[in-house]
Amino acid sequence: MDIKIKEEYVRQALKLHQESPAVDAHLDLAGEVLLRNLAGEHDVVKNHYLAHFRTAGINLALSSIYVENGSLDRAWDNALDQIKALKEDVAGMKEVLLIQSKADLEKALEENKIGIMIYMEGLDCIGEDIDRLDILYGMGVRGAALTWSRANALATGCCKASEHRQISGALTEAGIRAVKKMEELSMFLDVSHLNDEGFEQLCRIAEKSFIATHSGSRCIYDNYRNLTDEQMDALAAQGGIMGMNGCVYIAGSFEGNHLEMLCRHIEYEVEKIGAKHVGYGFDLCDSYDFAKAALSGKRPEKRYDCLLNHGQIPLLSAALLQRGMGLEDVRCIIGENFINFFKKSL
Repeated sequence: MDIKIKEEYVRQALKLHQESPAVDAHLDLAGEVLLRNLAGEHDVVKNHYLAHFRTAGINLALSSIYVENGSLDRAWDNALDQIKALKEDVAGMKEVLLIQSKADLEKALEENKIGIMIYMEGLDCIGEDIDRLDILYGMGVRGAALTWSRANALATGCCKASEHRQISGALTEAGIRAVKKMEELSMFLDVSHLNDEGFEQLCRIAEKSFIATHSGSRCIYDNYRNLTDEQMDALAAQGGIMGMNGCVYIAGSFEGNHLEMLCRHIEYEVEKIGAKHVGYGFDLCDSYDFAKAALSGKRPEKRYDCLLNHGQIPLLSAALLQRGMGLEDVRCIIGENFINFFKKSL
């Protein structure tokens, strides 16, 4: 049984989401746009996301560029195809602004636009060619994770969300150079898929703040995609933020208690490292999976998202308020923390 939210808290949360910036720090949007384009569909953001973004008051969504295992043999071309598809999809939308600078972000906030920032969920596409980061930056990419849940030329990822096993492997020399290059370019670094050994090493070499765009607490649910208390402390100590993941496998809400588990993660994180270091990064993948299945003529077997769509994000904020979290803490979590981080990093 999940949380039953009183109407007064729903109204309060909806008002908060319209008056304060809201951020989703991880969404596989570009890949979904490309998949739907290949199936003959266009205006993907307009038709599938715009109304839900507006309901949640989203001012910034981070679109990942994620190359699937089956596309690794042409990873660079696939990554560029995703970037091109996303840019073309939103080119004519007055409601949307691609975020490449602090000025862009401030404009999105002032004019209440939906900002979309592109970042790489894994740098498999560059191999050991660190200079390709300059090319990606020139195309508007403003951050990256070294790897997804697999090993590449730069680092080793943790296990997949559906697994439970420790994977060893340090950053390679090329990976260390990539971190330094990203810091030179002011590209943010995402550690959500990095393995424990790589995380520890990164803490020693990073000179700038980094974030976990879509990870929860490993204490609340024991999954290697979540952060340990020690990792949370390290993240907070260097000014980072962790975005709460909305995948059932990572939240641990297998009994349908989605809001309850999301709240438990966030409340624990706030208790341990403070509300200033917590945000939303839901990684809602069902729409992506349906697009992928439609292209292959199949249907996905089940849904994995804790929320049906972005329009339900205020329900989580309402649940946090109903359970006693203060209004200012919730305001920080729904978006202010990530907004402040990117104002500094861009």
